[in-house]
Formats: sequence, structure tokens, C-alpha cells
Amino acid sequence: MNYQIGPWQFISNRCVITSNHLERELDPLLVKLLLHFIDKPQQIVSRQELIESVWQQSFVDDNAINRAISELRKQLAHPIEKAPLLKTHYRKGYSLTVIPERLTQANVSKESTNIFPDSTGISAKNEEVATATISQPVQRKNSKKFLIYSLFVIICLCFLIWFGLFFINAPSSEKIKQITVNKVASTWNIGSEVHPEMSSDKQYLAYTNVEPENDVMHAFVKRLSDQREVEITYPGFQVSILSWQLNQRSVLLQATNLKQQKCEMVLVDLSQFPVIGEATLIKKCDLRYTGYAQVDESGEHIYYTEYKNEHEGSGLYKYDLELKKEFIVIPPPGVMYGVIMPRLSHSGSKIAYVLSQKGKPFSVFSYNFETHETKRLFKAKKSIISFAFDWLADDKGVIVFEGSELSTIVFDKNNIIKRTLTVTPAISPYYIAVQSANSLFYSANKTQAFSLIKATNLFNDAPEYEALYKSDEDDYIIAEVINEKGPAHIFVSERSGSSQLWLSQNGLTKQLSNFTYEGKSNFAIGGLRVSSKQDRVLLRVNSDIAFFDVMANKLYTIAEFEGRKILNYVWSKDNESIIYLERSGSENLFGQFNLLTRDTTILEDIKANKLISGADGTNYAITNNQLIKLSNKQNWELPKDARQAQIFAINGNYLYYSDAISRVARLNLEDKTVQDVHVDFKPIAFFISDNNHIFFTASKYKDMQIIQISWND
Repeated sequence: MNYQIGPWQFISNRCVITSNHLERELDPLLVKLLLHFIDKPQQIVSRQELIESVWQQSFVDDNAINRAISELRKQLAHPIEKAPLLKTHYRKGYSLTVIPERLTQANVSKESTNIFPDSTGISAKNEEVATATISQPVQRKNSKKFLIYSLFVIICLCFLIWFGLFFINAPSSEKIKQITVNKVASTWNIGSEVHPEMSSDKQYLAYTNVEPENDVMHAFVKRLSDQREVEITYPGFQVSILSWQLNQRSVLLQATNLKQQKCEMVLVDLSQFPVIGEATLIKKCDLRYTGYAQVDESGEHIYYTEYKNEHEGSGLYKYDLELKKEFIVIPPPGVMYGVIMPRLSHSGSKIAYVLSQKGKPFSVFSYNFETHETKRLFKAKKSIISFAFDWLADDKGVIVFEGSELSTIVFDKNNIIKRTLTVTPAISPYYIAVQSANSLFYSANKTQAFSLIKATNLFNDAPEYEALYKSDEDDYIIAEVINEKGPAHIFVSERSGSSQLWLSQNGLTKQLSNFTYEGKSNFAIGGLRVSSKQDRVLLRVNSDIAFFDVMANKLYTIAEFEGRKILNYVWSKDNESIIYLERSGSENLFGQFNLLTRDTTILEDIKANKLISGADGTNYAITNNQLIKLSNKQNWELPKDARQAQIFAINGNYLYYSDAISRVARLNLEDKTVQDVHVDFKPIAFFISDNNHIFFTASKYKDMQIIQISWND
């Protein structure tokens, strides 16, 4: 559809607006925005409506909306048009100020040159197009009544059709078939073997191997016909598999040197397998980059996900390898985690990706490069994160795993047909690589074992590490408390089958709690925050906030926090109140809840992202660039690397922080000096004791194999 919008002609299939010799290209998000305003000319469209209809999310950060509206208004600005075509209505929304006129022919004269390398990577074709003719305006005064009656009849017919289709194809009537699969181990190296990737011709399997003791990564490629296997190395770096180049025998690696804080994407030629060919540096990457990337068939572009701003989530980007220029394909959605795991279809005309919002079920979408159309292919039932999807051959559809449920989504003309199978014996894939419609390789979920590590003299020349509590089945968070027997450690463990609190004291470890939550034994405990008197522990049970009384050995829920988005919390210094950070609309607000009076007080507004507490009970807020003491508003400027940190702790005159990869640093609050060290494990969380011992929650990969499964329908 093409429209005349004031002085502009909007050519939707080319994503451009033109006027005389002016031509501007719109990225996919702006096209969706503009089409939504065209559907509602001169009507006020609220921000919430834009979130639901354009972003198709339940929540989008205000900054993402503001930027999109600002960019669309900028693109619609015209040298001869003084009044803005897109108007802001204070606290109400936005409106298109003109009534668009639909063009009967999509005909616009244009330059014969290649117009735009852009965020969608589409170049204009050199073809002559005739001049557009304009029909009468969409709204005709002399046929208003006729249109109303016609619309009423059409709506009724659509409702009847939908009603019939709903009961014919109601999801509740879908029968999930159970199948028994054959399982065969496909890799046998010592260590954790994860992330299988199939070459486009289905003849080679690539995967990553992680040494279980020191987390050193290796990349392997295996020829399936004879099981011949080679290891790929890149001098000075650890390497892991990202993907195969589309329809080529070259594999893309992520190469990292944690001590030097280096990250590179490298393409290795395997066309003469088992001879390993040339390794080509594609681009530098961020050490926090944890997504996926793939090079297109021509080797001209690489598609990848990346966080530009943690709070906006990850977007999908295209990098032109010749121009050394980055373009947006799918903008960051304004929610964590955002767009992850993009995979090009076999024809290269589409790209599928996972859209994951923290605490909500993930979805799989496809984006068509030619039509700019986005389709939801799959929506999960449970609030988990999974990368377990892959394309079927010839772009016929995708296979998605959620737990032991295998869903095949097939494209049939303009329809999407979904079929779900329950796999037995039960499996839980995290990555899959499809070999055929009835065969695939997978690596399992829960790839890492967690342990607690005590570090002494970490920032000296000879740091000492002591492993405290280790298990293959749990996730640890630790706090130091005091009971009638003296100092002790409370930590979270799933070793008894469900998430529980455990106590370690005087060399003995015992289960402290035996919780059930809402009648269930399957729930998550985390976010331990100990009071300054060390007799109470704040914690999160699923999404609810509670506290555990160490002396009474009892859990108390806080009903006042139910249903609210509490981001962070600490104890007040007197142990009687909880200071918390809450997401309210698009802002983070401070509040203080008194456990005795049950009163809530809104504190002075500080644009904070996190709250932390020292061992003495002094509380601090961390903003984008500052550390602020809440008691007197004393503040310190954060070093640049601290602004990108994931976890923080404070004790005495030191602010500790980590990238949650391998680096731990501390800022001296008096002289502003920074010390940093590299650790040989991934620090998930930590706390600092009074004597400056650092207790880490650390993760290491477990020993596991790549498994191939096959089945008969």
C-alpha cells in the first residue's frame, strides 16, 4: 500500500518516503509506527496502544518510545512544510495531523543509483516507474452512512468467521502426541560439550568443549560420515562455536582472552576438511556479548545481537564487513533480555530469533528481509529462557523445544501449522541443531555446577581460594549471619530436591528450611540480604519478597509487596524497615517499608539502578555514574568500567564490582584508585565479610555430551 502523507509519498514495500527529489528510507520500526498512525488519521494514539500494537510487548521503556517518535518526526520533517506532521499531545499520546490519501498505483519516479545500504540491507532496483495518481480521500463525506453500514456488516461477518474457526481449531482441542526417541551420544571428549551447530549441507557438526576444572573453551568440528574430528585454535585466545556461515563450509568462532579483556569474532575456512584453512577476523566484540552471530552466504554481512544499554535489552544488528558499518535490523525492545539467538533461514531471505522478556515466557519470531514482515512463530508456556530452536530445510518452518515438548511449526502458503510432540524419555535441550525433520542434536539445560568460594587477600600478590560448598544440582547465594552459636553462613541450595536455605557452622552443614511455596516444592530462592545485626535475611521467593528470622527459624512473607515490581532491596540500619527500589511506570522509585507499623514512605527521588549495603548496615544507591550514600547524600564518581559492572558490594572504604565474567575490581573511595584481578571462575554474586574475605557464588561447567535424537512419526 502507498499513501500521500502531506508533501510525502510513502512507498511501503520499499520503506521509503519521497517528495520531488527528496527520498528518505525508514527502518522497520518506523515503518510499523507510520502504518499504525495511517490507520488512525487525526486520532490521538496513546503510548500504551503503541506498546501493544507496534512493539507487541507488555512493557517498553519510555526512552525507546521517545527515540522512535522523535526519529519518525525528524524523517517526516519537510523543507516546505512548517507544521509538524506528527503531533505530541501532552500526557495523551500522538497523532498524525493530516489525513493520508491512498495511491491507486505504487508509482514513484526515482534515481537510477543504488539508494540505500540501511538497517534492512535492501538496495533499490534500477527500474523505471510511472507517476502516481491519487484517489479520493479515504473518508468521503457524501458516503459516510454507507460506509458505517458496510463496516458493521463486515465486522459481523468477520466475527462469525472467527467464531467458527475458533471452535474448529481451538487450541484446547489440540492433542499432544507422545513419541519415544532414540538417544545416541555423539561426542566423547572430557569436559562439557555444548552448543551443537550443523553445517548447511548437514555433513558437519561443530560444538564447544569446556574443560570442567578451569573453564577453558575449545572448538571442535566433526565430519558425520566417518566421525573424523579436528580442533580449531586461534593463538592467544580461547575459542567457542557461534555458527556456520550460511551455505558455506566456514565456521564462525568467538575468541576471547579474559585476562586481556579481548573479544573477537573469527571466521575459519574448513572447505578442505580436515585441513584447517585461513582464520579471518570479522569484527571485535563486547566481552559481555553472550548471544549468537552468523555470517551470510556472500560473506558481506554478519548478523548478531548485542546490548547497547542493559535496561533496553538486546537488539538485532547487521554489520557491513566492507563498509565497517553497523545497522539496526530489530531495535532493542526496551525489556530484558530482548532479541537473542538469531538464525538465518537456508535461503537467506528470513531470520528467526528468540524474544525473551525477563520473568515471562519466550517467543520465537521470524523477520522477512523482502517484505519487512515480522511473525510470531511460537510462544512458550513457562517463564524460562531457551535457545533450543532451528530452521527446517528449505525454509519450510522451525523446530522449537520447551522442556520435553517438541513443536514443529510449518509454513503452508500464508498459514502457520503447529504440531507438538512430548518426547520420552524426558529431555531438556538448551541448544539444538536440526539434521532432518526427524533427527537433531542437542545439548542439555543446566550445564553448570555452582559452588561457594572464599577468597583471601584477593588483591595481593598471592591470593588464596578455598572451595566451601559444592553441588552439581544447585545455585548458591550466600550470607553471613549470627545465631546463638555464633557466626554462620546461610546459603541457598537445591541439593535436597527443592530450593532451600542451608546453614554451615563450626564445620557442619545442615538444611535449615523445609519450605513449600503456594503448595509447590518447585520454586526459586535468591537475593539474600542480611540485616546489620545479622539475625534476619531478606530474600526473594519466586517474585515475592520475604524475610527469614534466624533465631526463630521462620519465614515471614510481606503481603504488601505482592504483585509489585520490586527490583532491589536492603535492610535499614535499625533492622526495622526495608528500603527498596521499585519499578513504577518508566521510573525507579525509592520507598521505605516499616515492618512494625506496616507504613510505606516514598523517599527522595534518586535515579538509581541498584541498592547495596555495607557490613555495618550503611546503605548506598548506584546510579548510571555515581555511588551515593543514602544517609547524607555523599557521592563518588564511578570509574567507566564500574558503570558496566553487573554485581556490586561495599565494605569500609572500598566499592567492589565485577563484570560477572572473570574480572573483579575495587575502588578506593578515599584516593579514587582502582585495583583489579582476574579469577578462574565466573562470579555470579559475592559478599564481603567484616575481615575483607570475599565469598563468591561461582559457576563451572559440568561434564556432559552432545546427544543425537531421532524418532518416527
